[in-house]
Amino acid sequence: MRTLILAVGLIQSQVRDIRDLAPNGSQDRFISLRDVCHMARAVKEENIRLHEGDSISIKLWVDRLKVKNTHIFYKDKWDPPPSGSKLQGEGFILCIQTTFQADMFQRLGNRFIGINATHNITQYPDFLLFTIIARDRWGHGA
Repeated sequence: MRTLILAVGLIQSQVRDIRDLAPNGSQDRFISLRDVCHMARAVKEENIRLHEGDSISIKLWVDRLKVKNTHIFYKDKWDPPPSGSKLQGEGFILCIQTTFQADMFQRLGNRFIGINATHNITQYPDFLLFTIIARDRWGHGA
């Protein structure tokens, strides 16, 4: 919370600097923290949420990550489960492993693998987020 308060204070200071340095009659004299937050949200939406429909946005991310040689397992609720998997028919699953993560798993994975499951981390109830961690020889997670 303290970090957030410091960040907001820094942004407010920068907004004041923009206003003070702007020439008379410039639109920059009217910039507010609300304007900055609105622009930040627009940038986030453009770079993170690729479509306003969540299922389409996820599919676009999957396609984008596959191009970068990221290991992806994706099953939306309309895809039939792989035979023998014992997955529910309408289950949604997205597994992502970057090239870096795969390399670290190969280097560290033969010692210890930890799994953590967290639920209700999004606006969708009953979603689980699983994190898999490989420890190095000093006990640090990677």
